[in-house]
Order: sequence, then structure tokens, then C-alpha cells
Amino acid sequence: MILLVSGFGLYGQDHDSIPQAGFSFTRGTKVTIQLVPVDSVHYNYRILKFEAYHEDIDLDNDKKILSDTLADDQIEFVFSYGRYGKDEKEKDLKIVLELKSGLKSIIDYKADIQVPNKEFAPTSVVELLPNVKTREYWPYQIDNIALHSFHKSELNSYYKNK
Repeated sequence: MILLVSGFGLYGQDHDSIPQAGFSFTRGTKVTIQLVPVDSVHYNYRILKFEAYHEDIDLDNDKKILSDTLADDQIEFVFSYGRYGKDEKEKDLKIVLELKSGLKSIIDYKADIQVPNKEFAPTSVVELLPNVKTREYWPYQIDNIALHSFHKSELNSYYKNK
């Protein structure tokens, strides 16, 4: 089950939610989540902080949006518009999910996106490396994103054996 998080009444507040397998978020949000182990591989998560984010992400410059350091069990992300260049042309518009993980393991997860007037549908994502900013881009309008099924990546054992 994926819970839709509405921004009404939550913007700019700390919000310690009950751990769930996943939540969905509207475009224009900045969120900090805490992963809660279900077993040695899988995680549920709770929302620690949820706030409005109304700036376009400047994809030409590496402006700091996410925290420098996160707790070992936290992931922070922004889901917003992004643009290359200063032009307001629609062709330059992207939808961006920028994430950073404080976990010491490589984390994999699943995401579903909702374009206007459609149901949620799966999309591809890349693993989250420890303390490395990751950006996902889409060249079309997305209203909501659901993040779920967080788990330790199989790449952890590959790198451990190197």
C-alpha cells in the first residue's frame, strides 16, 4: 500500500510518520526520510521532514540543495522542476528528483510516477550510493512520485568482495 502525502498542513514541519513501505509526494517538495529495517535487506521508512520547494533546480550549476551530511539511516530528496539555462522555454523544462543517502550501503528502491490524468506507472531509477548526490530526470510533466521497496543493493556484496 502506498500512502499519498498531501502537502496541506505539512509544509515546513517536522513530521514523524509511522513507517510504511512507501509514500507518494507531489512535485514541489523537499523531504527527509528515515529508513527503518524490516529485515537484514529491506526497509520501510518514515517521513521526518516535509516542506515546500518552489524553486527550479538549475541543472547547469551545482547549487547546494541537499544537506552536506545526513544521519546513517536517512535519505533526503527534492522533487521539483529543473531547467538547463535561464530560458523559460518549455523544451528546457525537466522534472527532477535529486536524492542523497546517508546510509553506508548502496540502496536500491522503486519509483512510480503519475503524469497528468493518468494512474501511477513504474519508472526506472538508479541505486543510491553513500553520500553521493543522484539526479533522476524526466522530459515531461509529472505531478506525483511514489518511492517504495527500499532495500540493500546486490552491488554491496560485489564491492565487498573486491
